[in-house]
Amino acid sequence: MENRRFAILPFNSTIIKDRYLVSNFLGGWDFLTKEEFKELNSLKVKENTPLFKRLYEKGLIVDENNLKNLINEYRNLNGHLFSDTSLHIAVVTTACNLSCRYCQTRSFKKENMNYEVATRVLKFIFDVRNPYVTLEFQGGEPLLNWEIVSFLIEHARKFQRKEMNLRIALVSNLTLLTEEKMEFLKKFNVEICTSLDGPKFLHDKNRIFKNGKGSYDIVTKKIEKIRKKFKMKVHLLPTITKHSLKYYKEIIDEYAKWGQEEISLRPVNRLGLACRNWLNLGYTAEEFGEFYKKSLDYILELNKKGIYIRERIARVILEKVFNKMDAGYVDLMNPCGAGRNVIAYMPDGSCFPCDEARMVDEDTFKLGNILKENYEDIIKKEKLLYLLYTSVVNMWDYNSAFLPWIGTCPVLNYYTQRNFVPKIWCSFIYKIYNYQFRCIFEKILENEENVKIFKSWIRRR
Repeated sequence: MENRRFAILPFNSTIIKDRYLVSNFLGGWDFLTKEEFKELNSLKVKENTPLFKRLYEKGLIVDENNLKNLINEYRNLNGHLFSDTSLHIAVVTTACNLSCRYCQTRSFKKENMNYEVATRVLKFIFDVRNPYVTLEFQGGEPLLNWEIVSFLIEHARKFQRKEMNLRIALVSNLTLLTEEKMEFLKKFNVEICTSLDGPKFLHDKNRIFKNGKGSYDIVTKKIEKIRKKFKMKVHLLPTITKHSLKYYKEIIDEYAKWGQEEISLRPVNRLGLACRNWLNLGYTAEEFGEFYKKSLDYILELNKKGIYIRERIARVILEKVFNKMDAGYVDLMNPCGAGRNVIAYMPDGSCFPCDEARMVDEDTFKLGNILKENYEDIIKKEKLLYLLYTSVVNMWDYNSAFLPWIGTCPVLNYYTQRNFVPKIWCSFIYKIYNYQFRCIFEKILENEENVKIFKSWIRRR
């Protein structure tokens, strides 16, 4: 590296334990001692020194020899910027047979998707220029409109192009799932996802039938049948409420019991019914952050004992940090992946830029109607462009050390602050993401065993 010009890329920093975490917008990062940070911050790093060589390898220093590689890494890290919508959510009904206490859905009139709208959904998913497409069924409870669900599945597979990797997923409470329906889902290679909030006493506190009876026993019997008789995997998702916070071990143990290799510790969103029940369900971002820290400690402890289970958000963050790859998680895209990476289709043909957007008690985020407009019309709406402006973290927290990897949800920010220009540090979800990033970097710094486990989570299994 003798006699050549180089540049130190603009960087942000924060203190993690006794080290300085330094990162730049291309995703380069490293931990520095206080003395090393002073040298970097004063722009006095000398060429051919051990520090210079390390910062060069980490992508914090650039010259003509590594510039192309760093640009390619940036493209991989932000792959969502270069493709059409991948996740298409078909809300086939707004009806549901449960009355979950944290339901995000606003009080819709009961409505089912018909064949005309379903056919337009098929057109939309085949109009996108993306080889990786997911068709996901949601509700309400999608099994209450099985006729349309089965129509969409059968015809999506029938017209699937050879070059298209089409994933189909059913998000259901499973209580209405029969053996006949299970056979159909297996035949067409449909993934199944359901909610399990932890052990029975926790699950039945939140996920109840309209008569107040808990759903745990029915749901777990269905999970058992799907796994044992039909040899299919069931993806499980918990929602973390105030009542969950002290039972992190019990929740994780429940997932390990069901053979889950991943658990997504999702905070409850302050939308729909959950907003009205917030005093009974909610917590502060700090309280959730403490819960997450304890949970991650316990998950690492299980891994050290040979029990493989990973946390989903941690896995997404680690994919970005270590592999410099876009993990496809909409909320951690910058700008947000709303519309560009996900679209939700309502029973009447109305479409929204994400699942959360359809939950807001107004049509602020409605992009149009697929019965009247094509995919190209929807994706070019000014309303979507303005929404994405409000999610660009660089504008609101431009000196964050987590900037290369973090995102925020413009819909939740608007709904809680009633302003499209967010006070980012008042954002519940943004605070939580910051707690999660800090927690993960603390664990990376703690010891090499943690790093080894983390890297096993992002190795293709």
